[in-house]
Amino acid sequence: MTKNVGIMCFSPTNTTRKICNAVALGMGSEDPIVLDMTLPDIRATIIADSSNATKDIDHLIVGAPVYAGKLPLQTIDYLRDLGGTGKQCTAIVVYGNRDYGKVLYNMVEMLSRNGFTVVAAGAFIGQHSYSDIVPVAVGRPDKSDIDKAQKFGARILRASKQLSLKDVPVQFDKASKSDKYPSLKPFYNEKQCVQCGKCAKACPVGILLPETGKYISQAAKKQCIGCMACVRSCKQKARVAKTNPIVKMVIYSILRQASKDRKEPIIII
Repeated sequence: MTKNVGIMCFSPTNTTRKICNAVALGMGSEDPIVLDMTLPDIRATIIADSSNATKDIDHLIVGAPVYAGKLPLQTIDYLRDLGGTGKQCTAIVVYGNRDYGKVLYNMVEMLSRNGFTVVAAGAFIGQHSYSDIVPVAVGRPDKSDIDKAQKFGARILRASKQLSLKDVPVQFDKASKSDKYPSLKPFYNEKQCVQCGKCAKACPVGILLPETGKYISQAAKKQCIGCMACVRSCKQKARVAKTNPIVKMVIYSILRQASKDRKEPIIII
C-alpha cells in the first residue's frame, strides 16, 4: 500500500462510514484520513478549505447514503465545488435495500466533471432509516457486507482505468425521478426527554435545541431529512420513528418487497 487513502462521507447513522472504512481497510489503510461531512459545523469548515483538506490524499473514497432515490442535498453541496485535479477516487452509495435510483451515476458524473479520476464505484446496503416502522435490512451492513467491501478495496488497488458513465447502472423509479425529498419526521415525546442534548449533537442539519430536544422552529422542522440520527442516539426513546396508521400503511406498501428480499452490493471496477 503506497497510496494515502482518504474518506469523505456524509453518514448520519454511521452506516456509510462503516462501508467506507472497510473499503479503505481493504486498500491496506488502517488509519485513513477521514473528512466526515455529517455535522454542519465541520462540513462548513471543510467546504471552506476543501483543496487544502484533500491535498495529502492520493485516493479519495467518497460515500453518501441514498434518500428517496437521490443524493442528500448536503452531499451535493460539498461535491459541487470539490476539485479533483486528476486525483483517483472511488464512489460509494449506501441504500436501504430498496433502490438506489440514479445516485451512483450522479456521484460518478459529478466527481468526473470536477476533475477526479473515478476508478471504482459501488452500491452497498445499510439498514433502512424507517426500519423501526417496517423492518428492512436490519443489522446491515453485516459481516458479509463488510467482507465484500474489504475485497472491493483490495481490487481497487489494481484499478487504473477511469470509469465510463455507461458502465454505471441506474434504477429509475418514481422517487428518483422526483425532485422532492419526502421524509418522515421523528416523533418527539417530551415526557421521556432528559435534555441530554445527544439528539442535537447527532443532527446533520443542526435543527434541534440541545436544551429541550425540540425543533428550533417550525420552519426548521421542514428541513428534517428523516435520517433518524436523533432516534438512534436517544436511549430514552424520547425521539422515535412513529407515525399514524395511514402513513404507516403507505410506507409498508413502498417497503414491503424490500423487507422480504436481500439485495447484495453492486461493484463496478
